[in-house]
Amino acid sequence: MTRTEQPPSADSGPTYDLVYQRIVKEQFDALALDAAFGKGLARRFRQGPMALCSKAIGTWVNRQLRRAGWTQQQLADRLGVDRSAVAYWIRGGNINLVNLAQVLLEFHSHWSELPIPPRQELALAAYLAALAYVQERVNPDGGKRLDRERFWALFHLFSEPSWERAVRRRDPDLLRAEAERIAAAVQTSLGRPPSVVGVEALQELVREWGVAWLICVGQVPCRWEIR
Repeated sequence: MTRTEQPPSADSGPTYDLVYQRIVKEQFDALALDAAFGKGLARRFRQGPMALCSKAIGTWVNRQLRRAGWTQQQLADRLGVDRSAVAYWIRGGNINLVNLAQVLLEFHSHWSELPIPPRQELALAAYLAALAYVQERVNPDGGKRLDRERFWALFHLFSEPSWERAVRRRDPDLLRAEAERIAAAVQTSLGRPPSVVGVEALQELVREWGVAWLICVGQVPCRWEIR
């Protein structure tokens, strides 16, 4: 392993080879990203998991209402809140601990019954939210939304130096081999065959999201494991 390489992040959060650090610094300086940007990124990073949990809890509350045969208004009356608050929770809005504890008591439920997503899903939600925030700043006219499949493609592309080396050498055979490696890794992470396959598709993905990915990974407040 050369001094410019980092070990693959098989059991950690997203990373990238050290050769990209110069690119990140140049982009960061060119875009005049400041402390306010960093604070916004950290806020989005932490809001992602919260939004995922709130959505899961809202679905659970709605299911409990149907089981009890109650309306939203009836639950609101029991809790001493407006019906709009119950509707907000069901839509995935944030519910505070006081109201959540009251909801559990009304439904004779326990904390363990709440459908909290697995930690990997929470971490993935954090990175997706942070990446969207960065993209809004660095490439507001960017292309497709970054879904789970495209996230995993970028993860496996940047976590090892092989793709960058193939690009630098302009070696079509090495690029094809890298595209195949990335597709196989995405299938393992995603649990199904990917649709983002081939050299051209990956090159387009890097053009759209590469800078945002590098800046995001370098600036998130912590690197939560996603595998």
